[in-house]
Amino acid sequence: MIHHGPRPGGGDDELPVVALIGRPNVGKSTFLGRATGRFVETANAPGTTVMLDRRLVDVRGRRGWLVDLPGTRSLGDDAVSGAPFWRLLGDARPDALLVVVDAGDLARHLPLALACRDLGLPIVIAANLADEAAARGIEVDVGRLSQLFAAPIHLTNGRAGIGVDAAVVDALRLAEQRIMVRQGARSPRGTGPASIYPPAEELALADETRRVQALRSVGAAVADPTGLHRLLEFGVASPRGVASLALAARLEPPRWDIAEAWARQVEWLREVPPRLADRVANLVTSPWPGIPVFAAVTALTFLVLVLVGGWLATALSEAWVAIVSPPLGTGIETIAGTGPLATALVWAFDGGLLSMIAVGVPYVATFYLLLAILEDSGYLTSAAVLLDRVFNAVGLPGRAAVPLLAAAGCNVPAIYGTRVLRTRRERLLGSFLVTLTPCSARTAVVVAALAPFAGVGAALAAFAVAAGVTLAAGIGANTLIPGRQPNLVLELAPLRRPIALHVVAKAWSRFRGFVVMATPIMLVGSFVLGLIWESGAWDPVAAAIAPLATAWLGLPPITAIAIAFAFLRKELALQLLVALVVIEYGVAGADLGAVFSAAQLFVFAIVTTISVPCAATLAALVQELGARAAAGISLASIALALVAGGVVARVLGIA
Repeated sequence: MIHHGPRPGGGDDELPVVALIGRPNVGKSTFLGRATGRFVETANAPGTTVMLDRRLVDVRGRRGWLVDLPGTRSLGDDAVSGAPFWRLLGDARPDALLVVVDAGDLARHLPLALACRDLGLPIVIAANLADEAAARGIEVDVGRLSQLFAAPIHLTNGRAGIGVDAAVVDALRLAEQRIMVRQGARSPRGTGPASIYPPAEELALADETRRVQALRSVGAAVADPTGLHRLLEFGVASPRGVASLALAARLEPPRWDIAEAWARQVEWLREVPPRLADRVANLVTSPWPGIPVFAAVTALTFLVLVLVGGWLATALSEAWVAIVSPPLGTGIETIAGTGPLATALVWAFDGGLLSMIAVGVPYVATFYLLLAILEDSGYLTSAAVLLDRVFNAVGLPGRAAVPLLAAAGCNVPAIYGTRVLRTRRERLLGSFLVTLTPCSARTAVVVAALAPFAGVGAALAAFAVAAGVTLAAGIGANTLIPGRQPNLVLELAPLRRPIALHVVAKAWSRFRGFVVMATPIMLVGSFVLGLIWESGAWDPVAAAIAPLATAWLGLPPITAIAIAFAFLRKELALQLLVALVVIEYGVAGADLGAVFSAAQLFVFAIVTTISVPCAATLAALVQELGARAAAGISLASIALALVAGGVVARVLGIA
């Protein structure tokens, strides 16, 4: 959450602040990326943005801050933080508002713009997605809409960058003027927003405004426990603006009526054939052919991950073994000698980095790229609508599809994404299923462990087993915590052609974060394991875990160490296993198929995929649900992993 506090006397903090506001899927984050030259991570779904983004922008000689607020349908809606949206707006302390609306759907987007207008801040409206509106035969009379709002209006296309700079410059200009007025350097113009509501609502608004002004004189913090009046102190709303928030429920119906009337005045329609993207969107959200399409997209994603990730893994591993490993080993021996310390360093810098190169780079990077393509195309929310009934079966509303689909990338933001669910029961169920959903790291473990050594069919079977366990666990949890599921309420993103720049920037941002976090853990973990192994401390550990690993799961004790260390990061399970095997059997041990049977690798993949989430996910669970719930979810996932692994081991005849 952003909190500026009082502006310091100098530096960038004296620059004007413009808040970027809009409904979900209106292209706000892309708009911000065009304005600042750096694209943010977005999944085209509400609840996936869990932090505010504050960017310094310099456009046509004007400098200032752009603050990207989460998508919202109204100023009173709960934001991803669980607080009303207007609280986030208050924390951002804007000097002006830049409201992004859909040029092709003004009747549904203008109510939010009208609510922002009522606050009393300078406002600029960007009628975005103008290219899509034109493709649907919709033209907007910008001049007339500007007269109605008494504010600058710009037709924009954030994906192409058209009109973005002009809208930002106008917003910064108005923000600068407001700062000058506040500092007394310029006299205020006008008397605030003109009256647009029916007489009864205007009378109620005037009465509430007088009450706000009266309360202001006696101390808002005492007289108004809701905190609305603090917006006056922050300079985010005028007394009339605070009154409009207090009367939000009453003003909302007139706003929709006004928005519809204004949209009719400014929209010009011409006959055009339906867009291909719209026809496809209708198809993929219908059971037929939506379900076969979803299955095909999933299979294609998996196939590309196997082929591209496998090719990269082989190429990088062979290059490492041939070019890097020999001189690296020689260099360590020259510097540190041949004792246990030197061997542990070989574990870290040879075995550890080799496993990172063989697993993390090829499979995780490929998955992030594929996920970014699906997100940028808008297909993920279409899949959420399609899977609504499936999620109802496990006690969740269809909107839970958003965090669960996001969990395919990373469980941590998906846990925060469960804030879109309305009740604690739903958040508990949703978070539990998120922890069982294979993230990119666990997907990489399954694919890299099974596809090269046991075949693609084995990898698919492992995902099928994990999905079956997840479904059964969801049904069981729903039985223990019964309740009614509301209908799906989700902003459906239109299908769009992914933009290569967005996709690459998003995938690179995620992958860079993975490398920065995982590499030190991998090096330190491999070094510690090397010391344990070389000092002989491994023997009692192996004896202690042998009954569980060998007798129940049919796995060598060494695999239990790798699974345990995977608590730090899930992809470390396979990477550390490779490192352990390389040290035990030499560089040839990187070929796990020569050391483990296909059945053992299958059980290893199942246990790793289902077992306790990584440390970052556990921290997110504690923050969102509390330590007790987080512990319960973690223990349940461990129990499910051990039961599933033991059953599979017996079915395959290795235990």
